[in-house]
Amino acid sequence: MITLRSDIKSPFYEQIYEQIKSDILHGYLKPGEKIMGTRSLANLLKISRNTVDRAYQQLSVEGYIISKLSAGFFIADLPFDFFESANKDERDHTNKIKSIAPPKKCPKIKYDLTNNSYTNNLFPTKIWKKHYLNALDTIALKEEITSLQSFQGDYSLRNEISRYVERIRGVKCSPEQIFITSGLQQSIDLLCIYKGHTKANVLMENPTYPKAKEIFQKNNCDISYGEVDKDGLLIDETHHKKHFDFIYTTPSHQFPLGMCMSLERRYELLKYAKENNTFIIEDDYDSELRYYQKPIPALKAIDYYEKVIYLGTFSKILAPSFRMGYIVLPQNITEDFLGKFENYNSTVNLINQIALADLLSSGDYDRLVRKMNYVFKKRFEAFKDGFSSFSLPLAITPNVSGQYFLIEFPEEIDKDILIEKALEQGVRVYDSMLFWHEKYSCPSNSIFLGFSKIPIEDISDCISRLKEAWKNIFIHK
Repeated sequence: MITLRSDIKSPFYEQIYEQIKSDILHGYLKPGEKIMGTRSLANLLKISRNTVDRAYQQLSVEGYIISKLSAGFFIADLPFDFFESANKDERDHTNKIKSIAPPKKCPKIKYDLTNNSYTNNLFPTKIWKKHYLNALDTIALKEEITSLQSFQGDYSLRNEISRYVERIRGVKCSPEQIFITSGLQQSIDLLCIYKGHTKANVLMENPTYPKAKEIFQKNNCDISYGEVDKDGLLIDETHHKKHFDFIYTTPSHQFPLGMCMSLERRYELLKYAKENNTFIIEDDYDSELRYYQKPIPALKAIDYYEKVIYLGTFSKILAPSFRMGYIVLPQNITEDFLGKFENYNSTVNLINQIALADLLSSGDYDRLVRKMNYVFKKRFEAFKDGFSSFSLPLAITPNVSGQYFLIEFPEEIDKDILIEKALEQGVRVYDSMLFWHEKYSCPSNSIFLGFSKIPIEDISDCISRLKEAWKNIFIHK
């Protein structure tokens, strides 16, 4: 049983790592034994899944656990004499230290500043129910409900998506280029399978979206990193010395820094992809959420070389639990891609697909987008106004879209202390280190805050709690 303590300096991911490692070394966890998945453990401990991911990654790097694709994590088969030696060293060390006080009970979390879930009132229950019932009536007239579904997904939905992405994102494509998936994980999994069983070389931004990184890692990809500046991803000379199968990027709203890739940088990236026979994976994860201006066209909109694979999602507008996304492939690989999965069937619920197609065609989805933009704009502005009254020297990173921001302090800080002090006040904030490849490249003065899960009427109290938590940390207030 893993117990987390908020009264010691060791961050939660280190505590998880140490306790699992200790259980392995003592033989409580046997070689080959499957351990709890990252999502389940995060839910059990009521912490961020990223924290558990970080602990598991360290255990994996050191060889204590191994990851098996689509199966989970298992204890590695370490030699018996390794356990004997490790246990002896630990016993010797334990005999030299005094016992410590029992762990304090973790404080109750009132405000979890994540961007991975919503407040319940945002889900459009009545609207979705209407379109879901329409879908039931539609499907009752067909025999599809009793048959295996096409791998690509329902044609009516793909047709509506093709119209939508052209109108909103400037992406011209046919329904035949679109594949319905259960979200980002399946989309990337399918692309890695399409690449084949050879180890794919992937270039990712630094910082980047950790879930995408995890999916590539579990597909045994070799990952390299490119730095970003105010104009987006930088392709430097070192990247010309290695061939990349995929470049994963978030050009319309870089995660987590928030900048938009400049037009000049977009053309440079497309030119690189053409010259090096590389496919760009454009993750357009929250492009619809633009507070002060219309969404800018996608990188795919200027993909004259047919090198951009576009990933979209409906989870940011409907709900994170609404697991439905889509892939828009370059036309020149669509037939080959489909042939690779000729014996596959769609894993996405057919009724949900038809209901979503009805939602898109009716105009209700556009109205939901406008509503969500209004809600998140007001929440962001409430946080921005609240932090402007802080006596602490901090700044909010410029933000024109999305459901999160970074707060930056003008000096190096101990982020673990900031996080733990906030936790004591019932507020969970996140270390921005979660998104950087290496600790040295991560700014030591930034904290990540999401606002998708906190109602606007609670933001004032949340700000007050953070003021109380951090009031004695800085010398100059």
